[in-house]
Order: sequence, then C-alpha cells, then structure tokens
Amino acid sequence: MDIPYNPIKAIQDAWVKILLDFRAWYFPETKQTQEWKFRAVNQAIRSCQSRLIDDAEAMLVAFRKNINTPEQKQGETAAMPVLLTAIAAVDMPPDIGQLLGVPYSIDVMIDDQIAKMRVNPTTVRAQIAFFATNPHDARSIASQFCTYLNDDAKRKIDVSFQVGKQTSKPFKFVVFDNSLMPSAIPSEAVNLSVFTVDVHLSGFVPQVFGLGLSGEHCVNHGFDAQGIPICAVDDDSDKVVIQADQFDVRHSRVKADRETGSITVETIKDRK
Repeated sequence: MDIPYNPIKAIQDAWVKILLDFRAWYFPETKQTQEWKFRAVNQAIRSCQSRLIDDAEAMLVAFRKNINTPEQKQGETAAMPVLLTAIAAVDMPPDIGQLLGVPYSIDVMIDDQIAKMRVNPTTVRAQIAFFATNPHDARSIASQFCTYLNDDAKRKIDVSFQVGKQTSKPFKFVVFDNSLMPSAIPSEAVNLSVFTVDVHLSGFVPQVFGLGLSGEHCVNHGFDAQGIPICAVDDDSDKVVIQADQFDVRHSRVKADRETGSITVETIKDRK
C-alpha cells in the first residue's frame, strides 16, 4: 500500500514559502541582517521537527548538526543570524465561527474528472525563532515579521494539497491572530539573542475520493464482523456519460464511445 499523503508537510512547505517572501519583503537595518537577506536559503531559513517547537535551544542544536557551510565540520558551527521555524498541529479544531467542516462527501469536478470530496477544518501552530549575535538584529527581524503579517493579503496562504496521484490543488489557510508580537527568549549562550513569533494557521484539508489517493477505497464503507474497515469500490466509480443533448441555436447530440474514447456531434434539428 502506498504511504498516505501527509497534509502537515504540505502546510509546512507553504509556510516556508511565506518566510521566503518575508525575506524578500524585509528592509535590512544592519550589516548582519543585510547579509542574512541574501544568504543561500539553506543557511538562512531552516525547518525543524514539530517536537522542537517552544524549545529554541534544541532548534539551534538541530541546525548546528547540519553542514551549513562548505568549510565547516558537522556540529561545530552555524551561520548567524539564522531563522528557524517549526510547525505543530493544534489539538483543538478551529472555532466553528471561523471554519465549519463538511463531514459528508459532495460531488466535485477536478480537472474534468468527477470525484467526491469532504473537508476537515485544521489549525496548526507555526513558530519562527530568529537567532542573532546582538538583540537589535533579532528584534528587527521579529518586529518586521509581525508588520508583514498585518497585511491581510499576506495572512492568506495557498497550501497545495494532493487530491489525486498526479494532481494537487491550492486551498487557502488564514492567519486569524489579530495581535502579533515578538517574544524575547532567554538563551544559555550569552552571546546570542533570540526572538520568537507565533501564529495559528487555519484552513480546510481536503479528503478526495475517486482520483487514486492511497487508502481511499477503505474509507466510509463500514466495518466487518471483526471490526475491520471494509474496502470497496463505489458502484458508480466506473460510470461515464456516453450521450448528452445540447440546445442552443440548434438541437445537437454529443455521443462518446466508451471503448475508443472518440466523440461525435450530430445535429438533430435547428431551433426556430
């Protein structure tokens, strides 16, 4: 069986693109932040595992374990300043005043293919931690990031979710936090200043049936006598339309051959 698609990874990828856009938007205020703005991405912005959220020291340790410059040895040093980020799912679903889930499947058309879809409202917590050798650099990045997210357009994030084996579609996630503020984090390293910013991203995660996603045939078919989910193909999954009538200035009939895929159009009569 194929590995199921991980929607959290899709949200993380979209969040990193927001951070890249922020770096392009950012106005450098010091020589160090100017250098950070144009540094190679893998040395300037890195993602950390979700378990490291709220643990700035562990984030930095994980970053230092990478070989961040060609000259260094693994674990010895890391380019500064640097922006690290982590994303973690929030256990509590979004408020129904913001997002209301759809627990039943509805018919949809995706890339000219008929499918069924339901949506699951999801909230994730995204945190950035900016490490610098002086407090002014760290505060500059954190405060400008809060200003960046005060733009309503920047609060809406396109997350590309996989809806079929070869198909992905964008869905909107929104930063609903009305007040954003940076937080200074004490560090055991006396020569480091750390500021963090936290936001919550909420949106719909699609669950699509009929386009070949892993495990889709084992969803919503009940369970057997032993309590094991039943896997079945929907009865109408292989049905196609082979004839349709069109009425405009004339009455036309469109026919499709199920075996060959050829389509023919014939005029029945002109309309008066």
